[in-house]
Amino acid sequence: MRIIDAIACAVLGTAALAATAAPAEEPFDACTVFTQDDAEKTLGTQMAAEPVNPKARRPRVIPECTYNGFKDGKPVAASVHFRFGRSESEAREAFEQARLQYQTKPLLLPNAEAFWSAKTGQMNLRKGRTWITVSVGTDKIRERDMDQAKKLAELLATKI
Repeated sequence: MRIIDAIACAVLGTAALAATAAPAEEPFDACTVFTQDDAEKTLGTQMAAEPVNPKARRPRVIPECTYNGFKDGKPVAASVHFRFGRSESEAREAFEQARLQYQTKPLLLPNAEAFWSAKTGQMNLRKGRTWITVSVGTDKIRERDMDQAKKLAELLATKI
């Protein structure tokens, strides 16, 4: 019985040490990387950020950022979603699985991997352990422009 108690204490002690030794998540806000100016340059029209509830508590990590506007009388949006892998190899594997799932071919971007998914109307970009999903255009997936999304993805690749 003492052996089982000793093992249990050792396991609990190791788990507690790992919990305290683990670094806290660094604060991150996607809108600091993807700015309103970036959205306006990409779509060529005036854009506005989504309203923020001042009474709500903001989380430490905000992985998404969206700007909305109108172009040619139609509502348009530019949206970016960031994901981070624990390591570069983990991010690369997940990225490749997604590319195979959507059955797309890779695009050539300087210093990054990318692919366009016509099924979702999104450009996917991976640089290091960071994976970015970019959507640019109207709500209708078939009307989204790959060239605008690629332009924005290239811009974001230089910032990360």
